[in-house]
Amino acid sequence: MFTKTKTKLDKAILFSITAMLACNVIVMSQQLTSAPHFAVTKSASAQQA
Repeated sequence: MFTKTKTKLDKAILFSITAMLACNVIVMSQQLTSAPHFAVTKSASAQQA
């Protein structure tokens, strides 16, 4: 029923999923590092108002 050989489609699916997960990790790490800076700028503008 299931074969051990990997076709080109199987490799393309695995590559696509891996690339998507890598992009998600990169974007999440950028958001985590930019969140404190965003909070500081928002609080500074709130204090001025």
